[in-house]
Amino acid sequence: MITIKISNIFNSKKVQHGYQLNVDSNFHGAIKTNDAEILKQLEIIDLTIEDLETIKGLQPLIKENLEGLVDTFYKTILKADNLKAIIDQNSSTNRLRQTLEKHILEMFNGIIDYEFIEKRITVAKVHIRIGLEPKWYLGAFQNLFSSLSKVINTNISDQVKKAEIMDVISKLLNFEQQLVLEAYEKNKTYPNVNRNMKKLEVI
Repeated sequence: MITIKISNIFNSKKVQHGYQLNVDSNFHGAIKTNDAEILKQLEIIDLTIEDLETIKGLQPLIKENLEGLVDTFYKTILKADNLKAIIDQNSSTNRLRQTLEKHILEMFNGIIDYEFIEKRITVAKVHIRIGLEPKWYLGAFQNLFSSLSKVINTNISDQVKKAEIMDVISKLLNFEQQLVLEAYEKNKTYPNVNRNMKKLEVI
């Protein structure tokens, strides 16, 4: 069992210390797929059931910092005029914020199943439809990883445990990137996307 004090690093107000996060020993992480290739991908990055249980235990911490994570993400993204233009043409920042908040929380459900995998592939298809090149997706994901690192560094003082948790988060994000980039690879027409398509629907 891991015990972590939760701090919201994005809130300038005084942090209320004493709140404890416990990894629920009754929760069982799960990998629910018979896809041999997916299972091999998980094996190669060594993403285990135990890792998923740790991920689930971190979910309240992520939820506490969710608004700040999303704020930081979009402040960075909107600095790039081309990315801002893609957002403005196809959706709105507010709608995408809601989608990203849900997406991040679901990443920390501690379950990898058909729904989890399909939602990641759907994200990739949306990116392809709007003409978002892989380099921008990867850059945005690095931004998210950096923000998650700050949350963990602020809340976990044990250096060994901190390193273990960051390793688990790194594996989770790597798996997500694999799913999305594979979808990009299967559809290489994204640079020629029709800019006059209909507005995006919220995922």
